[in-house]
Amino acid sequence: MITLPKLSKKIVKEEDRLVRKFWEDINTVSPEERTTYFEHLLTPTEVMMLAKRAAIFKDLINKRSYVDISGEYGVGVNTISRISNTLHQALPDFIVILTKLGAKEEKKSWF
Repeated sequence: MITLPKLSKKIVKEEDRLVRKFWEDINTVSPEERTTYFEHLLTPTEVMMLAKRAAIFKDLINKRSYVDISGEYGVGVNTISRISNTLHQALPDFIVILTKLGAKEEKKSWF
């Protein structure tokens, strides 16, 4: 079983500001710089975890079956179900983004 890093329970002063600043910083750099930043910030396992989660979100939007998703990414049905539950509670803006990303992927496959 994989153990994921745990977030410290210690309170961070101005946590909202810290997170907001993180996203602001990310959005001020180029795509190449962003890639370099995340390659150094995240472990390879964390990158793979996020990549799988993002792919599963897109696959669920595109109505792929749990069995197909599980087989492709090596994740259990419970994991897919948790992501699906998140998707059902998501804001409409998130659904629009996922749909756009899924459509972008479909266009690539034609070439």
